[in-house]
This record gives sequence, C-alpha cells and structure tokens, in this order.
Amino acid sequence: MKNKSVLFMLLLFFSGIYFKVSAQQVDTTKENTAIRQLVKNYEQAWNRHDPVGLAANYRTDATWVNWFGAFYKGRQDIEDHYRATHNSYFKLSHYYTRSLEDIQYLTPNIAVAHVRTGLTDDTRYPGETFEFRRMDRSYKK
Repeated sequence: MKNKSVLFMLLLFFSGIYFKVSAQQVDTTKENTAIRQLVKNYEQAWNRHDPVGLAANYRTDATWVNWFGAFYKGRQDIEDHYRATHNSYFKLSHYYTRSLEDIQYLTPNIAVAHVRTGLTDDTRYPGETFEFRRMDRSYKK
C-alpha cells in the first residue's frame, strides 16, 4: 500500500509539472513574427547608423558584451557606444542578416534566437567581410 501511495504522489507531482508547463505555452507564430521584426529593426537601424534606433532594441536595464569583450550596462551606455562607433569606424559599414536559425523559448516571456549576420566596410579592416552567429535574447513583459 505504501508503494502505491508514493507512486500516486509522484504521478500527481509530475502531472502538476505537465499542466504548469502546458499552461505556459507560447503562441510561437505571433512571437516569432515579433522576433523577426526585432532582427529586421536592428539591421535597418545599423544601416541608417542610428544609435537611438539600435539601442531601442535593448531593455533600459540591459547588459551587453560585444564580440571584442567590451561590456556595456544600460540602454544609454549601449546607445553611447553605438554613437561613438557609428561616427567612426562603422560610419560606412553595412550590416546584413543571413538567416534566423532558430528561436527557443525559455519561458513564455524569454526567447533566445541564433542569428547569422554579416558586416562589411568596417574601416579598421578594409575589404574584409565578417560573418557572425549571434545569440539574441528577447524579453517581453
């Protein structure tokens, strides 16, 4: 009898987890469309060399580490960085999205996307094209 009680309790526990997870399902069609739009907005803001538009893709309390390892904290710090770089070595650059590889939902409000991108015309590296795989986190309140 004791084993049946333990089994029943475990069954209740795991079914509770299942129902909690099921209740948190995401409307991926709607959310994926919004994430694709964020990726497009970023690309367009980059190619306009618009630091305000670039920073608008980040939360006000965001932290960001660029691919050189520089650390920026808060939307204003990120915007200041974009302003400085787009007034200098990224002034003539062109950024493009090659593909959005996948989108994974960690919770209904947090998604991680892997995006393949490219960059040309960085004046520090004349004639070079850089292709990246970025990981972006999208958070919805």
